[in-house]
Amino acid sequence: MKKRITIVFSAALVLLPLLTQAHAETVIARQDDLLAKYEQSDREFIRLQIEDQVSYFHQRQIGEATVEKDFIRYIFAVSTEELIEKTTRWREGLPDKIAPRVLKEEAEALAEGQIRFSRLYIISPQTNIFPLHPIPENPCWVVSSEIDAQIVVTIIDAMTGDKLGYGLPPPWQGFSLHGPDWGDCPQDCIWDDWAESARSWFETMGYSFTEKIGCPSDAEVQSHIQSDDTAVFYEVAHGNQWGFHNDCPDLNIMASEVEAWMISYASMPFTFIASCTGMYDTTDNTLSHEFRKGNQRDAATVGYREMSLPACESDCWQYAVDWQNTLFWWLNEGYTVNYAFTKANLGYPPCGAPNNCMRIAGDTQMTLVPEVTRSFCGNVYDGQKGPLSLNARDYYNRCGVIVPSGQTLTIHPTVHVAFLNESKIIANGTFNGNGSTGQIRFYPEGDTTRGLLTSGQIRLQNGGQMKIYP
Repeated sequence: MKKRITIVFSAALVLLPLLTQAHAETVIARQDDLLAKYEQSDREFIRLQIEDQVSYFHQRQIGEATVEKDFIRYIFAVSTEELIEKTTRWREGLPDKIAPRVLKEEAEALAEGQIRFSRLYIISPQTNIFPLHPIPENPCWVVSSEIDAQIVVTIIDAMTGDKLGYGLPPPWQGFSLHGPDWGDCPQDCIWDDWAESARSWFETMGYSFTEKIGCPSDAEVQSHIQSDDTAVFYEVAHGNQWGFHNDCPDLNIMASEVEAWMISYASMPFTFIASCTGMYDTTDNTLSHEFRKGNQRDAATVGYREMSLPACESDCWQYAVDWQNTLFWWLNEGYTVNYAFTKANLGYPPCGAPNNCMRIAGDTQMTLVPEVTRSFCGNVYDGQKGPLSLNARDYYNRCGVIVPSGQTLTIHPTVHVAFLNESKIIANGTFNGNGSTGQIRFYPEGDTTRGLLTSGQIRLQNGGQMKIYP
């Protein structure tokens, strides 16, 4: 069965405890007992320990300048002190010292709006957030400012004082994008690297029908939320924990709308919320809560907790695509959402503790590989959305399952089936479940303590029906 995966991105786009215990600090390489075995230098590393793994991450600096995407990373097993990984990304041909001719205050004077912070960068040829052509050879001042509640990222040559253009801000809370808002929609939607990463990985995971929508309309978003086949939803747009939006076309999706649209549908198995503060709160009336329908089972959300914080924008934002690629890599390997989230933070500590730029919620022990399903409607039988086998998530009967005459729908042991909207199963053919080696459960949505639990065989034929009442 093909799954519909929705990737939404746009050109104008009381905290709960984190689930993994993380401890971060800054250490000098030669002064740390474990790292000193491999690194005898005075380089500063972020040391991030999550459970039995510890990551050491050095962001390359030349004087005041951050060398974008250049780093050294070690990951160890704490209990055995085994080196699991060493990664070095180090651009050659750069000078040992940098003396900018343009002062920070002079660069800030060239930017508009209220200054948030400034930072000196050597921009990487592999940059995702500074779309300049060609990539400047000189160091650049990157000035983050705010105009009418919008972030504007101004890039200024630190040697000549020339204003080179604008960078891509993290998805902010404002309604329209100033500065880098250029071109025509949907062709020039600016966060395409983020959305394309998700599209590519979802197809790799086995979700063969992946639709990427640039600058969608409300109706397009609604059609993918109200779907029996959409199993994974990804959005990168301006917004916060209560909604996301853009002005090309005029789009404004609120959590309350998601809640209303999903009343008759199963929860979204996996949602990546990449709005700036999309995962700041995950309680009732937030995007995270409504995509999960408040469930702590069979649905998980991942995304940005507060990417617009200066620490997140200056340290994590440059690695945001790399972070999500790491997350998706581990999900593709069949690991849980929580494990993939932990590995992404270990890979890119500037996004983890203490900045805590990312967050997860819901059923973080679920997996996306093998493929998850969302809900069933209409004809279901072996060869057509069946048989029902042990899955990463329960099966949802949304508007009635019919086993056609001459067909069989097999339910394997340990499978759970949830019934929504007072739906039923009608077996014009044969509905056959054998729980002799693992119990089969049929329950009303949201209450696994009720319904029918069987360790024997259930068979419906010749128009037989099953209905589980809430």
